[in-house]
Parts: sequence; C-alpha cells; structure tokens
Amino acid sequence: MSKETNGQSDASRSIGTKETLAATGIALGAGATAATAAAQDDDDDDDLVVVLGDDYRPDVGFEVISSLETATKEDLIDDAGGDLFDDPDDWDAYVISSDNDGDAPMWGVLFTEDVDLDPGDSETMGDDGDFRDAQLNVIEVEL
Repeated sequence: MSKETNGQSDASRSIGTKETLAATGIALGAGATAATAAAQDDDDDDDLVVVLGDDYRPDVGFEVISSLETATKEDLIDDAGGDLFDDPDDWDAYVISSDNDGDAPMWGVLFTEDVDLDPGDSETMGDDGDFRDAQLNVIEVEL
C-alpha cells in the first residue's frame, strides 16, 4: 500500500511539475513577445532620416553620392535655424541623387542621426513622411 501512495504522490508531483513548466513557458513566451515588440519599436526609430521638402521623393530610389564635411553640415543646420536637431554633432549629412527615370539626376541633402550610410549605398524613402518643421518644409521619414 505504501507503493500505491508513492505512485499517487509521484503522479501528483508529475502533474504539478508539468503545470509549473507550462506556466513558466507561457510567462517566458509573453516576456519574449514584449521584448521583441519593444526591440522592433526601437528599430523603427533607427531608420529615420530628415530631408528638405524638395528632396523628399517617397518610394523613389536614391543613391548616396558623398557625405558632407562637418563644416558644411553645420552651415546647413545653422542656416535652417530653429531647433531641428537636438544635438547637431550627432547628425551626419549626405548628398543624394534620386532616380529620375533616365532624366538628369535630382540632387538633394539627407540628414541622419542613426542610419549609417556610405557613398554608393542605395535606399528608398518611405511614403509616410511627417513634417519635422512645417514652416521650414523639413520632413522626417523612414528608409
């Protein structure tokens, strides 16, 4: 009879262990899902760039021609005025050439804080641009 009692207690322990493992798995899964969603939200901010309204061409490919020298970037930022950039030293500026269906290239300037670009890189601006400063016609958009 003591073996039966041990068998029941082992079965109870086994069911309890399975329930604990299931609950832990659910909790870990929920935590992983929340962490993944937070990481994806952070990644979205990493792809933001800033362009002048005339240089914004949604869903049109562009090529990075060159990066601007620090002094030139600072001059452009100073000329824009306002508080477009929290810390201008954290930003890079690039000359870009947008695809114009075989016509003369359309040149522009693109600013980025977190996107690492090199001459020759090709990207496309998204179609959900937001005004960073409507009065200055400056747009923030994802790549």
